[in-house]
Amino acid sequence: MPKSKRDREVPLTQVKKKDYGRKGELVSSIREAVDTYGRLYVFEFADLRSTHMATVRSNWRDSRLFLGKNKIMQIALGSTPEAEYQDNLRSVSKMLRGNTGILCTNRPHDEVLGWFNDFLVDDFAQQGFVAPYDITLERGPLQNFHTSMMADVRKLGLSATINNGALHLLDDFIVCQEGQPISAEQAKVLVILDRKLAQFRVTLRCHWCSGEFEELSDAGMEIS
Repeated sequence: MPKSKRDREVPLTQVKKKDYGRKGELVSSIREAVDTYGRLYVFEFADLRSTHMATVRSNWRDSRLFLGKNKIMQIALGSTPEAEYQDNLRSVSKMLRGNTGILCTNRPHDEVLGWFNDFLVDDFAQQGFVAPYDITLERGPLQNFHTSMMADVRKLGLSATINNGALHLLDDFIVCQEGQPISAEQAKVLVILDRKLAQFRVTLRCHWCSGEFEELSDAGMEIS
């Protein structure tokens, strides 16, 4: 009788010895979740914000979410027909690139797709984010800026003075321009202005169930 794929041991040959224990536990936990839950998804995110990911975890407490090095998660699933933990998990491994994670759940497929399609959170843009439109501060009183912030305002590149107990901008200041990456200083100004240009979302990239694999589009639909 051929040996079950679940009984195969895949050595962590690419893991440093001192990290073997912790990362070996991740491999074991992922495999245990594969055995426990009926569905597995690979999800992708642009920037990891701990607050937003905590919201995801809170809404999926009956499931298991894994965030770790892609290489370790690939070892857990297997990347070849000989090494894969269960049938077609090698196809799932190929989707683990970039900022990705694993969700194991027993919830219905349509419910999973619907929740992640609807999960969208407005967020502050970080350095490197491409501005979707222009934002300019016009010369005159500065809203959201206090006189105690004068030193910080100048460090951020704004030319300002104190007039009648309030900060006044001496010249128009371009906070960001459409199509241009935002600098670290511009990102700080946007936070002060409470302008959220970015959106945090988690995109499902593939679905695996009982040995069947399907790749998903950005809208969560199967790619034929």
